[in-house]
Formats: sequence, C-alpha cells, structure tokens
Amino acid sequence: MKIQRFAVAALLVVALARALPAQCADAVTAPERIVLPSSVVPVHYDVEVTPDVAHLSFRGRARIEVDVTRATQSIVLNAADLSFERVALAGRTEAPKITLDAEQQTATFAFGAPLAPGRYVLSIDYRGKIYQQASGFFVLDYAGDGGATKQALFTQFENSDARRFLPCWDEPGRKATFTLTATVAANETAVSNMPVAKAESVGAGLKRVHFAPTPKMSSYLLFFGAGDFERLHRMIGNVDVGVIVKRGDAARGRFALDTAAQLLPYYNDYFGTPYPLPKLDLIAAPGSSQFFGAMENWGAIFYFERDLLIDARLSTEDDRQNVAVVIAHEMAHQWFGDLVTMAWWDDLWLNEGFASWMEIKAVDHFHPQWKLWLQGQSSVQQAMSTDAASGTHPIITPIKDVLQASAAFDSITYQKGGAVIRMLEAYVGEDEFRAGVRRYMHDHAYGNTVTDDLWAEIDAASPKKIRDIAHDFTLHAGVPLIAAQAAQCEHGTLRVALTQTRFAIDDSAKGGAQVWRVPVAVQTLGSAAGTHVIVSGRTAEPTTLAGCGPALLNVGQAGYFRSRYAPEAFAGLAERFSELAAEDQLGLLNDTEALGSVGRVPMAQFLLLAGKLPPNDEPLIWSNLAQSLVSLDKRYAGRAERSAFRAYARTLLQRPLALVGWDARAGEADNVESQRASLLAAMGRFSDAAVVAEAQRRFREFIAAPSRVSAAQRNIVLGVVAANADGPTWDQLHALARKAATELEKQDYYRLLGVAADPRIAQRALDLSLTQEAPVTLRPLILDSVARVHPELAADFAIAHWSAIDPMLESDSKAQYVPSLADGSDDLNMITRLNAFAAGHIPSSARSSLEKAVARIRYNVQIGTHLADIDRWIATAPRPQGANDPLPGIHDMPGASGR
Repeated sequence: MKIQRFAVAALLVVALARALPAQCADAVTAPERIVLPSSVVPVHYDVEVTPDVAHLSFRGRARIEVDVTRATQSIVLNAADLSFERVALAGRTEAPKITLDAEQQTATFAFGAPLAPGRYVLSIDYRGKIYQQASGFFVLDYAGDGGATKQALFTQFENSDARRFLPCWDEPGRKATFTLTATVAANETAVSNMPVAKAESVGAGLKRVHFAPTPKMSSYLLFFGAGDFERLHRMIGNVDVGVIVKRGDAARGRFALDTAAQLLPYYNDYFGTPYPLPKLDLIAAPGSSQFFGAMENWGAIFYFERDLLIDARLSTEDDRQNVAVVIAHEMAHQWFGDLVTMAWWDDLWLNEGFASWMEIKAVDHFHPQWKLWLQGQSSVQQAMSTDAASGTHPIITPIKDVLQASAAFDSITYQKGGAVIRMLEAYVGEDEFRAGVRRYMHDHAYGNTVTDDLWAEIDAASPKKIRDIAHDFTLHAGVPLIAAQAAQCEHGTLRVALTQTRFAIDDSAKGGAQVWRVPVAVQTLGSAAGTHVIVSGRTAEPTTLAGCGPALLNVGQAGYFRSRYAPEAFAGLAERFSELAAEDQLGLLNDTEALGSVGRVPMAQFLLLAGKLPPNDEPLIWSNLAQSLVSLDKRYAGRAERSAFRAYARTLLQRPLALVGWDARAGEADNVESQRASLLAAMGRFSDAAVVAEAQRRFREFIAAPSRVSAAQRNIVLGVVAANADGPTWDQLHALARKAATELEKQDYYRLLGVAADPRIAQRALDLSLTQEAPVTLRPLILDSVARVHPELAADFAIAHWSAIDPMLESDSKAQYVPSLADGSDDLNMITRLNAFAAGHIPSSARSSLEKAVARIRYNVQIGTHLADIDRWIATAPRPQGANDPLPGIHDMPGASGR
C-alpha cells in the first residue's frame, strides 16, 4: 500500500501516449511520455548481490538476456546510485562506452558498431548503496534481545527504485523473469519472491542463497530481504503461506497468518485464476515510512510491523481490523497489479483503486460485524474533499514521467478509485461484475493492460454496459452534486426532479460545463423498494417513486457524488433521521457537513442532524461525529467562541459516552471499542475536566503496573494524557519511549510525544526529532504527529531545519513531505512560506502535493467564515435528543469508579 511516493525521470525518449476515448474531448490530453527506447527489451535477469552493511554498500552482478528489436548502436537502461566496474555484451569483444546521467537516472552503453536484431546477454558488474530509509535497498535497525542493536535488510522498489538495486528497464510495461542469488551471513534468513532453490556455504561465516526463477513480472515487484528472521507458515492448497518476522515475534504474526490463510481461497475463487506462485510470504519490518505501510511484491509482500503484527499487550480492535484490511489489500494486488499490471502509470488505479475496493469486500465477507463499508465512508469523504478542490486530477491521469507518477499515489487513485468501482459493481450487479473481472484475469495474465481492457471484459459479461459511465468518472476530475428539487405527491406516488452540477470547495468548478452519467439509487422513506436513475445531464426527467415520504438519494451510499435536498425535503429527512439505515444516516451527515462548510446550506443543519442522533445509535456514526467535531474545533483555534462550541460538543458526546463508559463490557460489539476511544479522545481534546482527570488517574495506575491495563485502555489513556500533557507528563512519556521493549511500543510512544495541545510541549517533540535518540525512520513520525495539532509549527520547523530533516526522508518522498505537514493550517501566510520553500526544494513537475496543500489551506480558511452560523445555532439550540435529563458526570459512567 503505497502513498504519494516520488522518483525522478527516466531518459527523455518520446513515446506515443495511449489515446483517450473520443467522447471525452474535454479530458486532459495525454502528454508525450519520457520512457526508455524500445529498441532493446529485457527477457530475463540473473542477478547476484553481496551486501556490505557495515559500509552501507553492496556488490552486484547482472546477466541480462535482452532482445534487440531493431538495429541500434546503444543500450539504454535505468540506473541510480550505481557505479559500473565492468560491462560486456556476449559476441562483442569491445567494451562499450558508458555514459551515466544522474539526473535522468540512466546508463547508456554505446558500441562501436550497430547491434543487429536478435537475442544477446548483457553482463554488468556494479556497486550500489544501501540506504537507511525505505527506498531501494535499505537497512533497518532495531533492538534485539538485551537491547543490542540488530539490523535487517529489505527492498522497496515502487514506483521506480529497482534501478537502485540493479541496472534494469524500470518501467511496468517491461516485464521479464528474474533469478536472484544473494550472499548473506550463514545465520541469517534470506527471502525473495520465490522459494530458495539451494543454499551453499562459501566460508567466512557466509552462505550463498539461490532463489528459483520468478514468473514474468515488472521490475518494481522484485524483492529481497535478509536478517535474523523466523517464519510461521501453513499450506493452503498447494501454496505455502508464511509470515516472516524478527526472531521472537512469531506469536505476534499468528493473526496475520490466519487472515492470509482465510483470504487466499476467497481470492482464488473470486478471480477465477488460482494464485500462481508456490509460496506467499508476508514479511514484517520494524520502523516506519512517511508515505506507505506495505508493498505487494509478488510472493513476498513487505509490511511495516504496524500493519502486520498484533501484540496482545498493545494492539486494539482498530489495530486488528487495520491489519486484516492491509493484508487483504496487498493480497488482492497479487492479481490486480502483479499477475495483470498496468502498462504505464496513467492506469495506476488499476492496481490501487481495485485493491482499495477489494480490501473491504474481502474482509467484510469474513467479518460483517466490523461494518467496513460503513467505516469506508470516511476515506471516501477525504477523497471527495481533495477531488472538490484545485490540484485534483482524473483517476486515469496522463503521466509524463516517473516524477509525476510518484504524486499519483494519493486519495484520488486509491479511495476515489475504490469508490467508483463499488458504484459500478452496484450498478451492474455483483455476479456480472465478477464475471467480467474473471475474464480480465484470464485474458491478460502475465501481461499489461489499460483501463479500457477491463471495461471491455465487464461489458462483455453484463447486459448493463458501464463503459460510458466509467469514462465519465475515471477520465474527469471532480465530484458530481445531485440535487433533489421540489417533489409532488399524487395518488401514493412521488414525482421528484433531479439536477446535476459540480460540487467544489473553491473556484475549481467555475466556468466548467462538465456533467457525468451518474447512477443514482433513489427511494422514498418508508417504501419497500427504490430505483436506479441515470442522471446524465443538468436536469433529468422527473422520477416517479412509490410512496409519499421524503425522497432519499444515494440509498446505501454506493454512489460517488454529493446529495443535496430542497429545504422541505431535508426537513422531512431530519424529522425521520432515526429511521434511516446507518449508512444513510452517515451519508446525510457527511453531505450536510460538506455543503455547510462551503455555504451551500446553513452549517447549523449539520448540528441539527447531530442532535437527533440517538445515544445508542450505530457506534461508527458516533465515532465519525466525534472526529468531525474535533476537526471543527481546530478551526476555532484562537477564537473567543471556542469555549461555547466545546461545551456544546461535550453535551453531544456525553450522551453516548454515558452508555459505553470507560471499560469494555462482556458481549459488546467489536466497534464499541472504537466508539469509546473516539468519544474519549474527543472529550480529551475538548479539555473536559472530568475525562482528563480520570485519564490521569488511570495513567498513574498504568505507570505503577502496566500489565494490569488492557491494550484498549492503554491506547485511550495514553492518548488523552498525551494530548493534555504538561512538562512532567511529557517527561514520563519520553521515559516510556526510551525504555520501550518492542518496536511497536517504541513507535507508539514517539508518536504520542508530538500530540500535545500545548505548543511549548509540542516544540520539545520537534527538537527531539533532530537528535539521534529515535530510530531514523521514526523521526519524521514525530513531526507528523505535531502537524496534526500544530500544522504551522511543524511545517515552519521542517522548513527551518530542512538540511537536517532531508536525510531522514525517503528519497522518493521528499517533495510531498512539507506540504503534507502544512495542509491542516488555516493561515494564508503559510501558503507564501510553502511557495518559497518549493521554489528551492520541490521540482516544478512534482508540485501536485503543494497544489493540494494550498487548496486545503484555503478551504480551512473558508470553513472559518461559516463558524458564525454554528455560534448562532449553539446560542439558541434545543438540547440534543436524549439530553432532557441532567447529563451524568463522568464518575457516574460505567467503569469510572470502583477500581
């Protein structure tokens, strides 16, 4: 699962871009791509590597079978931070002239006479670097038994860092097979995409490990790792499924193994093509990354421990669900991405959008009680927020080079992509959609595709055709807004007119004539059935619905659009809010909040709905509401009205909190734990004196006897205490970080050091990030935590200390880092500072994250202009539903006393 990775361009050679469909004349035009010449293509790589971790370097030897497709005098491939000792071509006696281009990351081997078409073997002896951040070939430090520092090696190549490990054609469309050999310490375990074919001692405490040849695959999917590992595994059919962890962590990997063993048969059946490799390893690594949590290397999936391991002392219900979802995401890639790969980065969403959709579909199949589709609405809202502003891009976005490709790993590709897939599946039907996916896998296995190949297969399997609808949503940026206009009820039926515009949070929609063909599920409240309407223009023909209740749009919330209602229709839905299904309650809340934030409806409508939410309603809705209130509270920073807003927010949240209390009860639903954590975290942010005092009391108990505190309670208590930390409390948390026994625990504490509301305490965390105390991959995590509460403080600190922070970051992620810290700001001066930083440190072709951050800052400012509407509402609002009686004090809540 990669997020916003970045790399530099390949050699400038013009290649014709795939033409966009003719009916999408206003879609962006595909640029000329910067790719390697097609005159030489790889067939098979035979690679040997010998790491020298002590000197952060390695020796490599590559024997590459290539096909020369047309006469050429040179071979051009990708290479970054590699030095060449010997280059030879079988059948040629002369050594070629070697030209390296560091900026373009290429190596050119020029020969005295042209090479005739045919097959050749290119031999290269070279040296490369071992990095200390998660890109290319890298080493991670961790504390072993007794506190001694140990090290493990891993690789991370997407989108274009395989060139840091071997000279290669580092493009997704240049598939080949690979045979890897590695020389490692005799007591270490080496792992790659395929099983070990043989291992032999070579003396001096070393062994040489030979791996079996891979299937034909893209270079970014190659993997190598080595360290003091142990492997727990299980045969699932004829596939050896394993989880590889640091020695001593086997128990923490059992949940992952159980999950993978459950998912593999499901995927084999769904895709209709069995997993084709003999083994599938899930590999856990200590540390962290700024922009990704896992990577789908074929047969050897890499995960940071946070996304794979479950520690009974530390892991919460949210952690369990996250691990299951991330495993499902990466395993889905074994088909979408690995077996069938996009031809170029334009179609990255074929990997990431589908995996984002399938992660929920697959895990929901086994754990419907987690209600993952309902949970997933929050990530769709994030994508819509990005998609409704300047700086967005179509799902299928023309990519000129790998520099631009890195920026495409974002919420549009992942979350919008997944949401559009869900909408299309809901429209054509699950069975028909799956039949099309099976055809796609069968017809394109081991090959490369563009998105239209998928639409063609689904249309061939389904009577409902989706190509035109799909083009509208994948080739155009933006969010449709479907509005239900005045409705008329006659003879037990309702006639409602639907109109379409574009929803935007800034001026990005002005002057545009864009419309989508939008599948809209619409139903009157109280009726047994609704209908699907395709709204394809500004105005649709009136729709006739059974019943005379208020019309509800996007029933089930599978559509990717915003919904807006005429005042009388909204009033009807608000009056019967408790009758809506949970997904529609949350959808109405989300749409109302979004429309209110830009002044399209009164912001008070959001609080009106929130006040109607029963205290015992769906836990996930309360979790989302708590997080929305915390986000609104950030916009009140520095305003005198903040205390009144917080008082009202506490009144809302105390009602469900009185029911769930501090401690879990036997038999409660899994998601109640998440609800409890969200409610108490929000109350802590709102400086509720009773909640903070209770958290501090429990924190003292935790310090005295950590083993007596459950993982869920530990997470809640530490979060509230850290958010309200003073100097002595921060010192206590800091001491816990320094003596943390595991890498997971260490990561928890260093993250918590940055979340204090007091900017003076947050500054101490920032200063700590420049020391050598925390592992290098965790230091950016400290800044990230500060930025969640104090974005200006964190961004300004990173800008002022860029020379120290730059080496901490993955080389492919640096362009996004400072904008990501700043995008929570509502200070327009922050935009000036970001632009000044970008002028000196972010290449012009890598500034999409900067554009998104600027749009987000302007949006945050805009939200502030509508807070007066909330203030007026709070001044005159009735008590929320269920709050007619005096609100209980925190010590009256279950679990708050008797300890």
